[in-house]
Amino acid sequence: MPQKNVVTWNCMISGYIKNGMIREARELFDSMPVKDVVSWTAMLSGYAKNGRLEEARGLFDLVEKKNVECWNSMISGYVNCGMIEESRALFDAMPVRNDISWAMMIEGYFRYGGLDEAERLFNEACNRSVLICNAMLEGYGEAGYTDRAFDFFMRMSRRDVVSWTCMIKCFMRVMEVGRARKLFEQMPEKDVVAWTVMIKGYLDHRDIESAQELFDKMPHKDVVAWNSMLTGYVRNGKLENALNFFLRMPERNIVSSNLMLWGYIQEDDITTARKFFEGLYNKNVTSWNTLISGYQTEEALILFVQMLSSGFKPDQGTLTVVISVCGILAIQGWGRAVHVFTVKTGYENDGMVMSSLISMYSRCGFINDASIVFNTMQSHDTASWNAMIVAQAHHSSAKEACDLFHCMICAGHQPDHITFLVLLTACAHSGLVTEGLEYFKLMERWNLTPRPEHLASMVDLLGKSGFLDEAFELANRLPVDHPAHAWETLLSACRIHGNYELSDLVSEKTLHRQSSDVGMCVLQSNIYAARGMWKDAAHIREKYLEAIDFFGKSFNIKEKVTVMIFKFFLLVNEDVTVETSGSSNIIVDYIGEKGNDVA
Repeated sequence: MPQKNVVTWNCMISGYIKNGMIREARELFDSMPVKDVVSWTAMLSGYAKNGRLEEARGLFDLVEKKNVECWNSMISGYVNCGMIEESRALFDAMPVRNDISWAMMIEGYFRYGGLDEAERLFNEACNRSVLICNAMLEGYGEAGYTDRAFDFFMRMSRRDVVSWTCMIKCFMRVMEVGRARKLFEQMPEKDVVAWTVMIKGYLDHRDIESAQELFDKMPHKDVVAWNSMLTGYVRNGKLENALNFFLRMPERNIVSSNLMLWGYIQEDDITTARKFFEGLYNKNVTSWNTLISGYQTEEALILFVQMLSSGFKPDQGTLTVVISVCGILAIQGWGRAVHVFTVKTGYENDGMVMSSLISMYSRCGFINDASIVFNTMQSHDTASWNAMIVAQAHHSSAKEACDLFHCMICAGHQPDHITFLVLLTACAHSGLVTEGLEYFKLMERWNLTPRPEHLASMVDLLGKSGFLDEAFELANRLPVDHPAHAWETLLSACRIHGNYELSDLVSEKTLHRQSSDVGMCVLQSNIYAARGMWKDAAHIREKYLEAIDFFGKSFNIKEKVTVMIFKFFLLVNEDVTVETSGSSNIIVDYIGEKGNDVA
């Protein structure tokens, strides 16, 4: 470049930032002979987008003539890190605001549970442009207020294609596919985004036929639309269809290739995934991340080193996956090395990376190191709080995890489904009934509907503590196809607390759902035996033995071990008053015949 001016300097800084090279961008910024407001805004925006808010604020305070983009960049950084009070203070201090300022602040309130604040702020806006209205519409939709969103949509004096598309998304989120399609057909004009959103909505609801039908009608298909359809095939496990679709794409990009790679990983076909990866001529960081994520062994770390040797710069996704593998394998030496690498590459303030480090140190048994990582973070998000609460729950007591949760709330952060699942599980393990019930009720306050795993944790907590009727009521809310663990826990609690009448109900419901569940059969057989009901105990045993053709079915190793354990359990629990010597001989013969196969 023969001559540099401030524009070329700014372009280079923006390029570095776009590629996550913050340190290089700062070095270039510091070496600039003359900086304008664009230079300052680009640099502080880079810091803000990467969660490095102290450095961003430091630059912000140094800018003498701040333009509105400069203010908006700082507000956006605070909003993205959940620092809603700081963003509002900055918003109030702005000498001049534009529509983006208002939209970002409204979005921030919605994101962190401030519906009332978002509505109040909207009412304060003098110029309720379509951009600001769309922020409200999007906020209502993401918060699950579909009826409010539609009422707001109908009252909008002016709508653009984004407004219509937002409303379609709202309907799709609550599975009102028919209303979404009706609105789509009513759109005065449709752009490629609207078509793609509608297609994606069908795919999210596993309606591939409707998605394909709409895709075929789409007048102008870009590569994004093709990739959306490809994503649907991959996500729904239709890999053969996905491959055929991939091969007939008129234009493919690296996203298309990475989707196919991800499909093979999802199907645990690591061999084909590796071959497909090796054949890619235009690999990018996402390609490496996808392949690495397919391994939960040392091979992931070997690939990580190969990635570095190939000249690729790891991003947040790479580091998160590699750190997670270190935690799974409990190899803290590698984990510490990657930790040092994250600091050297400027990810020491990235929320996801730091959360992964907290989890890694916790899994390796170094709770103090996990606490140090958490305490040295410039700002916390829900993921980092969750990681630390999990660490405390696993290594300390439920009480410390609960205390940390209250600190999280006091700090202004919104809990999510994971937060409450960890708390409920911790309370169940420690028998904290009052606290567990309190957290279960708190979910409603945060607009969180309990999922099956939350119900299962509550069944565990209430059952162990003797509240069997309440546990039974919650267990009945579990989906039919939910794993039987919660029912097994409840049945075990019935046995411990001597509620045999309820145990019969639990057994009947569960064995009706999963008649060949070995755990349930063993538990119910034990309960009948404890009550002296030997014929019923024998009936349960026979019911299970008849459910499986031991000599006609081809068992894998895990199944063989399960069957052997169950049969051995029956053998050692036989009562001498019951004539089962024939069965005992069969069991002994079976163990003798099959033992070598299992070993």
